[in-house]
Amino acid sequence: MATPARSRSTRDRPAKAPLGEDVILDVAMRILRDEGLEAVTMRRLAAELDTGPASLYVYISGRDELNDALLDRVAGLITLEEPDPARWREQVHALMGGILTSMESHPGIATVAMANPPTGERTLLVADNLIGLLRAGEIDEQDAAWACDILPLITTALAVESAIYRQRGEAGMTETEVIERLDRTISALSPARFPNITALGDKMTTGDGEQRFHFSIDVVLDGLVARAARAGQPG
Repeated sequence: MATPARSRSTRDRPAKAPLGEDVILDVAMRILRDEGLEAVTMRRLAAELDTGPASLYVYISGRDELNDALLDRVAGLITLEEPDPARWREQVHALMGGILTSMESHPGIATVAMANPPTGERTLLVADNLIGLLRAGEIDEQDAAWACDILPLITTALAVESAIYRQRGEAGMTETEVIERLDRTISALSPARFPNITALGDKMTTGDGEQRFHFSIDVVLDGLVARAARAGQPG
């Protein structure tokens, strides 16, 4: 009779890396980048780390703390700008572009940013950098403080939109198809009932995502500059 195969001794198995917050977040970031935020669950992390979910709660209290930590990790990937009064506007575009790229590369993380004020060290550094750039442009201090909320809101909204388009793409509908459907809808409208949409219909669907993104940033900056100019005029 054949000798039954022995189960492999635990001594022969490779030693697992010591569990800790950084190890957990490294795995969470990989899943976030590859599969999106919805795939990052405590159960999934426990399976990836070959441990029980209860073991993770020693280091991370739950989903909310995990999401905040992931947002802070993503913020750490953003390149900050050294404020230069001669280039402050260009630098704002670069910083906001870096925020958008980082969020789009980690689908779903923008929803965390929209739902929570910045509290992590890295996210606060990004906010501080943006305020510094606006101050370098001599924007009114109150306006700069509020713009520090408005500008990232534009960016996170676009990142959420990108995540939706990614999901649609996985389901078989591309962004181009969505725009083409909008074109057909506008073309079929009655000019008598929708005079303004039909008048600008050919313009409403032009421009790529990057052009529209920088347009939205410029609109805000133009307003801030105009407000600063008015505030400096007598009367």
